[in-house]
Amino acid sequence: MDSLQKYLLLIERRLQENWERFSNPLPLYLFSAYHMGWVDESGNPLSEFKGGKRLRPLLCVLINQAFNGSLDDALNLASSLEFLHNFSLVHDDIQDGDEKRHNRWTVWRLWGVPQAINVGDSLFNLCFQVLTQLSSPLLQRISLKEITNTIQELIEGQYLDISFEKRNDVYLKEYMTMIEKKTARLFATSLFLGSFSANYKEDISRKFFEMGKNFGMFFQIADDIMGIWGDSRKTGKTPLGDLWKKKKTFPIICLLHEASDKERQKIYEIWNKSNLLEQDISYILQALERKRVKEISFNTAKKFFEKSYKIIEEYEELVDLSLIKELFKNYYNLIFSSQS
Repeated sequence: MDSLQKYLLLIERRLQENWERFSNPLPLYLFSAYHMGWVDESGNPLSEFKGGKRLRPLLCVLINQAFNGSLDDALNLASSLEFLHNFSLVHDDIQDGDEKRHNRWTVWRLWGVPQAINVGDSLFNLCFQVLTQLSSPLLQRISLKEITNTIQELIEGQYLDISFEKRNDVYLKEYMTMIEKKTARLFATSLFLGSFSANYKEDISRKFFEMGKNFGMFFQIADDIMGIWGDSRKTGKTPLGDLWKKKKTFPIICLLHEASDKERQKIYEIWNKSNLLEQDISYILQALERKRVKEISFNTAKKFFEKSYKIIEEYEELVDLSLIKELFKNYYNLIFSSQS
């Protein structure tokens, strides 16, 4: 077992311990355990984990351990951040009408929207219950401040994302602001709190906040790329899924920015249809190729990755960041192996 896998197992164990500590036999908590990927819809334990990548809590723990911090604090912070992330996913699924997540029915699809809202709210509450277990009042205070600020930005990001659905005039700058709030901020907070929980130095921890923010921007743009050009065998996503769903992701916003007035009008007409046809998807793919949007998208993702990686290089002589470097490289290689 490699070190990354070891930490992932510790995180998963602590997540379940915290869930059990603050849960009870009410079916509501079965629904949240289902969403977290631990049980099936009848409450039976799964032989194979069906949750997410746990990337945010992993980054939190890795930076904490690089500074020789308290693993117990790191694991509780990691749990809090992951419960917060999953609260947002449950509510996102409702707002987006998504019926599947990780190839399983979403909570709202199984138990209805009202109960899914309750599940999301219970995960939101778990985020704060776990913070009560941190070892010092200072760490609790700083964590509460950072997490509540993060929640505000998550909500603002989700508002912007939903507002873009009914607008044709979405600009790249607006889109970048949205993903910085909705995606990148939680990565930034994960690395900031992981660092602060070990060294209690805000100036150093802010550098890792920047590292997380840039990695989060890379992560979201890379995910947008995979939603169109990714290998479905690796991503688990429907081929061209983001196009069929008419999602305004980075490549589409970029295409609208690069297109002529005539091309832009055609794209608007396609995007405003109730249901797309094969010929519509074909037109969008050809337009993306004509405007070299795939290349632009990869170059933009690479720019953010390099900004993030540069901070690793600045600090790697002072602290052992080899596991974070390995994790970053794994994601970089996963994305850029599909560039051709």
